[in-house]
Amino acid sequence: MNPPPQPAARTVRRGYAVAGAVLAFMWLGETNEPAWAHAVRATFLLLLLPPLLLRTNRALTAAFHESAHPRRALARLIAARIVIVAAALAAGAFLGHLMNPQAADDTRAFVVRVLCVLLTIPLQIRFAYRARAKGAHPADRPTLSAPRVMSAKLGLIAAALLLQMLIDPYVAEAQVVTAVVIAVTVIALGPRLHAKLLITPAPQATGRRSPARATT
Repeated sequence: MNPPPQPAARTVRRGYAVAGAVLAFMWLGETNEPAWAHAVRATFLLLLLPPLLLRTNRALTAAFHESAHPRRALARLIAARIVIVAAALAAGAFLGHLMNPQAADDTRAFVVRVLCVLLTIPLQIRFAYRARAKGAHPADRPTLSAPRVMSAKLGLIAAALLLQMLIDPYVAEAQVVTAVVIAVTVIALGPRLHAKLLITPAPQATGRRSPARATT
């Protein structure tokens, strides 16, 4: 009988399940949009989001763990995440309009994407407080490397572009099929490659504990 999966492993799998869904969602666009336009827009978002989001998330997550007023710190953290993602989505939508000015107004799709981001707020709150209760400071844990994450995602986008170009003459909904393949690939391979995308904290950064655990 196999032992039950560890909580950390389950968390990693859940994270990559969300990442796969997000990347697949990013790939989808106008039905008449060519494959190269999908790739350009997705690449633009990948080059824009990880450097801003990972650095901001790291700094504000540390502030949340160290703050004596965690509600305010968490509000700033979640607000920063939403603003960065929404701004990146808006920039991606504008880029798509520049590449295809004849396309119909995609405002509704942009609003739906932003609403999906807002719906994650309860989950963000739950996971943040759970992590804070464990007491380990974010600086003590390995973190994702932005260059490694971008390299992996750019490789995935290149493969997706090649796949859609190959199946486009034979499949009516080639972009949907490609989006599904992106999601399945990230969900299946992400947890296995996760360790290779991490960087360890500097030795001087270790040893700090959050107030939630320091007072116990």
